[in-house]
Amino acid sequence: MVRVRKPAYAGSWYEGTKEGLLEQLESLFKGRLGFGKKPELGEYNPSLIGLMVPHAGYVYSGMAATWAYGEAAKHGPRDIVVIMGPDHHMASIGFATMSEGSWRTPLGDVEIDKQVASLLLSYAPFVEDNPYAHSFEHSIELQLPFLQLIYGGSFKLVPIIIHDFELKRNVELGKALAKALENRKSLVIASSDMSHYVPASEAEEKDMATIRAIESLDEKRVHSIASSYESLCGLGPVVALVSCMKEMGCSKASLLKYYHSGEISGDYGGVVGYASIAFYK
Repeated sequence: MVRVRKPAYAGSWYEGTKEGLLEQLESLFKGRLGFGKKPELGEYNPSLIGLMVPHAGYVYSGMAATWAYGEAAKHGPRDIVVIMGPDHHMASIGFATMSEGSWRTPLGDVEIDKQVASLLLSYAPFVEDNPYAHSFEHSIELQLPFLQLIYGGSFKLVPIIIHDFELKRNVELGKALAKALENRKSLVIASSDMSHYVPASEAEEKDMATIRAIESLDEKRVHSIASSYESLCGLGPVVALVSCMKEMGCSKASLLKYYHSGEISGDYGGVVGYASIAFYK
């Protein structure tokens, strides 16, 4: 029997029907803080190798996410997308993937890349193969409709959730992931929001310091600053991403878009920060 990870947040954090979701995605791209237009898939360009993307409900973080996926579309199709997200429910022993089956959204099913998942498990034995740990985690699920919009059904997925935020382990994960993806047309994504429920001015200051650390491609600096400021809910995924990007020859990381929830809700007293960052060879 093929294992299918069914959507847990369709109809709540994002639209639950195919038609409604496609309309919502298009409106996010064209929104006040969005990318500006519905993306068109370009020719394959290997220079883009990774993204950091937020994962709140689409009404809040969706327009920030459009900048990441607009940039991805410009650089053409990918065969494999790895998405690393925080394990908000602490359902794993620290790191968990899903080595076979598929993930479902209202836009269809995305197949797991069994070969890359198997390589990852062999190169990083501290990662468990635990499909159940993914059942109620939103950080990966919310990225998939954007990917399906730009790539259609032409890509396969490797999902990884993390609640072990130790620097050394996440650096090791990034290196193992780069090895598993060698010579493949891939895109690696870290799913993370930024500061949570602090005044807007404080969020902006802490988040921009964290973004500059990410742009420096220094895992230790990212870990130190984000841990001190509590400015990344996806600390492990972002550290692992920076590690992976360096192994894959990354030369530059650039902020595409930043805003906070106050710019959507009008409440500047306690905001959540959202950023999209791209990584290039």
